[in-house]
This record gives sequence, C-alpha cells and structure tokens, in this order.
Amino acid sequence: MSFRILCAIAILALAGCATRQEAPSANSGGVVQDATSSGSESTSVNGSSVSAAAMQAEEQMKAVEPSIYFDYDKFVIKDSYQRTVSAFAEYLRTHPESRVRIEGNCDERGTIEYNLALGQKRAEAVSAALQVVGISSDRIETISNGEEMPRNKMKSEAGYSANRRADLILIF
Repeated sequence: MSFRILCAIAILALAGCATRQEAPSANSGGVVQDATSSGSESTSVNGSSVSAAAMQAEEQMKAVEPSIYFDYDKFVIKDSYQRTVSAFAEYLRTHPESRVRIEGNCDERGTIEYNLALGQKRAEAVSAALQVVGISSDRIETISNGEEMPRNKMKSEAGYSANRRADLILIF
C-alpha cells in the first residue's frame, strides 16, 4: 500500500515539475541556446548533438548516486531516493537510445535462494518506480545478484547496509 502511495506522489511531483521546450524553427539556423548560458555556448540540434534537456538530465545524473539502499529484509523504496529515480527517468526520457539495468543486491544474511529472490524484488521495485513515471518496461532490465556482489565485506550493520541496494546501470 505504501509503495502505491509513494508512486502516486512521485507521479504528481514529476507532473508538477514538467516544462515544455519549443523546438527550433526551420529558419533559426538549427541552433538552440541554453537559457542558463551567457549566449556564448550553443548546441546544434542536428546529427549527434545533444539538446539542452538532455544536457540538464546528464547534470542531474551527476548529482545522484546510482544506487538505492533498502532497509533490512525490505524492498520498499524510501522517499529519500525519489531524486535518484527522477534523475534516471529524465535521463532515459531525453536519451531514447539508452536503457537501464537494475541489479538487486542483498547482505549475506539469509539463504542464497532467499537473497536471490529479495534482490529480484528490490530490482523490480525500482523498475516499477521508473515505469510509474513513464519509462517503458522494454527499456528496463532487472537481475538479482543476491549476496554475490557485496560492496562492503565488513560483518557489521554498516557493512550490511551498504550491500542492501539496487544499482542502476545505464546501457548505451
């Protein structure tokens, strides 16, 4: 139930932040100027160039960690990770050729089978959050590493908490 509420809040937050950007006209010379620049920087619209929205999405990606951490034995995304979900969603929206692989991970407590299943649920929770904000499931791949890919090998709560995560990896 709380996941549905969380997803609804994410949709409303993103819908409230949406902005429209006009395409350049045919007689504008094919150049779009970034509104935040002094006018000396511009980005070509044709060919391999990147739009201002894509550049902004790339900047958002630099500002977030590409992992979402979970509480012990849980797969509910905390509110504090909505910024990460939003940044990846915006990047995927502005880079239609890109995909994302979500790798669910667990700490070493629990059986191998249980941790593989929990890792998959964590990956699928992040996938669902991306789908709620408009990313097609065709562009999302989920896998579970279970306990096999620890980020921290310490046998303490600090070590365990670093391993309870879903890693978002862009595929180009």
